[in-house]
Amino acid sequence: MSRTGVLSLRWRLWLAGALGVAISAAIAGGLLGAMFARSGERALDRRLDDDFATLAGLIEARPDGGWKLRRQPADERWARVFSGWYWRIGDGDAAIGSRSLWDGDLPVASVARGSALRFDAEGPRGQRLRVRAQQLRLPDVAASIPIYVAADRGDVIAETREFRRTAMLAFAGAAAVLLALLAWQVEWGLRPLHRMRGILRRVRDGDDVRFGGECWPAEAAPLAEQIDDLLDEHARRVARARHAAEDLAHALKTPLAVLSAEAQAPSDDIAGVVAAQVQRMRGEVERRLVGGFAFDPRQRTPVAPVVEALRTLLARSADGRLRLTTEIAPALVFAGAREDLEEMLGNLLDNAVKWACTRVYVHASREGERLRIAVDDDGPGMRPETMAQALQRGVRLDSRVPGHGLGLSIVEGIVAGYDGSLVLDNRPGGFRAVLDLPAGAPISDR
Repeated sequence: MSRTGVLSLRWRLWLAGALGVAISAAIAGGLLGAMFARSGERALDRRLDDDFATLAGLIEARPDGGWKLRRQPADERWARVFSGWYWRIGDGDAAIGSRSLWDGDLPVASVARGSALRFDAEGPRGQRLRVRAQQLRLPDVAASIPIYVAADRGDVIAETREFRRTAMLAFAGAAAVLLALLAWQVEWGLRPLHRMRGILRRVRDGDDVRFGGECWPAEAAPLAEQIDDLLDEHARRVARARHAAEDLAHALKTPLAVLSAEAQAPSDDIAGVVAAQVQRMRGEVERRLVGGFAFDPRQRTPVAPVVEALRTLLARSADGRLRLTTEIAPALVFAGAREDLEEMLGNLLDNAVKWACTRVYVHASREGERLRIAVDDDGPGMRPETMAQALQRGVRLDSRVPGHGLGLSIVEGIVAGYDGSLVLDNRPGGFRAVLDLPAGAPISDR
């Protein structure tokens, strides 16, 4: 039993197999016993048919229209008293019988002319007899002659009983072997689950292992893949939580430094400075709490409103020196949380605004089940050898531009959580960042 009180898979398989073996053995034993008994009964009936033919061949007509036996049958079965083999010919006072009847008699029955009647009856000493009765018609005999032959069924019954006992013992032995093989089969069949349990124990102990490195049966392979996906997703969530904590720590460094400096050399507007920095830190904390752990591919977020809100916000900070344009179809939907989309596009647009000369252009399209959002600017671009460094956390390619060097790495971390990608590329006249994300069904169609 498991802890929940439900039979384990091992016991379920074993009990189901044991029940099937027991039922099959009982049915097979019963059928074989019945077939053997039927075969014995038929053999006995054939023997009685031969006995009837023997007696019929010994009967001959008398000149007066009666009948007589040419001689007594020579078979010693009919000569031994109460041997279990009997015959009787005729009815009433004219009837004669085998010496084996001694002073007993055979039960009679009404027999139609020309047809054989078989029935079971009790013999002279309480024996269980099989009786064959038939009317014999001879040309020179006035009346039909009833002939009865009988045999003790005791031997057939005893042999059948012995056969059934032997058959059941044989089937019991075969069932025991089958049950042993079944137990081995269950253990062998459940061995992949034991291996899975061992790998999960290693994962729990902190080992970085996956199920994909093992060879699994066809039935267990999908489960192994799903567990690997779950472990990968858990690892991504842990990494994302760690990165979110690092991002928050980096974001709070500047406000804390300002507060520390203000504490050492208070200015005339210390209250305003403290309030501003506290408000800034509160905003960072709230933004991280809302957006840093909002990964949920079941959510649906229209792209156009998010892009438009970010465009309006950044247009104010650009002080009119840039032209921010967008081309987003209203039906485009991101299969994820709004906060994540705002975080990704906010960082990309913030970088584009910092480096652009005159314009920033955002456009999006849907390709099958994927959503592609591109942010273009007409800035100086990026050297190919520095693009990989730009995605590393905390790396700043130009210290003259404000920032912490976390923007692109944050974007890449969120994109990875959605099994997407971030592609950076220089293009004629500027620079392009392209997000590849899962697309959701249009809101109006849901």
